[in-house]
Amino acid sequence: MSPMPGLPLHAQKAVVGRLLGFEVLAPSLSLLESQGYRDAGTRLKERLCWFTNEALDNPDDCQPVGLFLADLAGALQAEVASFQVGAAAAAGYALTEFATLVATFATTPVDPLEGLVAAVAQTAADCYEAFQPTVPAALWQHTQLVVSFIGGKVGLSFSPDVHLQVRTEFGTEDEPSAQVLLKISPRWLDANTIAVLPRVLLHEYIAHVPQGPYLGERTHPDANDVFAEGWMDYIAHIVHRSALERRRPAELLSNYLVLTWMSLYDGAAERFFAARCALQDGDPVAAARSEGAAAARQMHDLLRRLPETAGRADEHLYRLSFGLNSSKLDSLSRRRFVAEVRRCMLRASRSDTLVEALRAWAAGELKLEDLSTRLLD
Repeated sequence: MSPMPGLPLHAQKAVVGRLLGFEVLAPSLSLLESQGYRDAGTRLKERLCWFTNEALDNPDDCQPVGLFLADLAGALQAEVASFQVGAAAAAGYALTEFATLVATFATTPVDPLEGLVAAVAQTAADCYEAFQPTVPAALWQHTQLVVSFIGGKVGLSFSPDVHLQVRTEFGTEDEPSAQVLLKISPRWLDANTIAVLPRVLLHEYIAHVPQGPYLGERTHPDANDVFAEGWMDYIAHIVHRSALERRRPAELLSNYLVLTWMSLYDGAAERFFAARCALQDGDPVAAARSEGAAAARQMHDLLRRLPETAGRADEHLYRLSFGLNSSKLDSLSRRRFVAEVRRCMLRASRSDTLVEALRAWAAGELKLEDLSTRLLD
């Protein structure tokens, strides 16, 4: 059985080899360095990359993925055999764990991305169901991940060291559907890119996949959409944070994440979010992302301060944000809402308008659509 049917065999071997290899090696690199064996860790990482690159350079090789992984484990063992005694002992634990992963894969070959994507998608569905259950169930059922590969070096526009590309496309069927298109560069797939994958995918499944309205053809927001790319990315970020801290509504994703990678996930996500929010000279797209995230953060802080919402600030923010994203409002109305929140927070003369509207909404005296309308009046 092919573990990653969307990729040709030589790319499968490289991607699976790096995903499993870095899963055990990346957390061990700091341990090796702390014990004075930094060079040993570097040699293991380079050996992993070289061996998987060899697979990429030989697209006609029909060796199955399982046998390739066994050969990779042997190559890493041979590398460790040349280490001095202390370094070999320190690295031995990681290689034992890798051998276990390879043996498990040989018995049950599975797509190593499939479980992550399923956990992210279900976490997003759980979020919307818990706080704003208006997303059609069929949408989650008709959303799929499509994985492909790029031969050269790629990176995100705002974070070039994240070596992948991802976007969401809406279907044109009668029932709402979507495809999350993930392009991976196997030759540049490193620990940082792997660590940021949950955060990257959460943005797609939180901000884009469930975007309303659902009547008629859905239109993808522009890259400079302050709500979709700024406000909702802040929401995806705090959902990711709740997964790292094993809190609602992301317990399912917490259970999937690799325990020894928690600090790596954390660091990669923070760098990713900081890069998305960073202003760049002459770049209105970066400015829009920054403004949207700032507005959401300020709304979050306001909800923490108001007596009526302080006890459940996260829940109120989720209910507000998921409700707006899945509502009948168009993208322009959502962008105007974010701009008005930002204006109210920056101008004392407008702050009472926002506070009064929030209090009425939290008390159930004002519908979400009317909250937006009141701010825009």
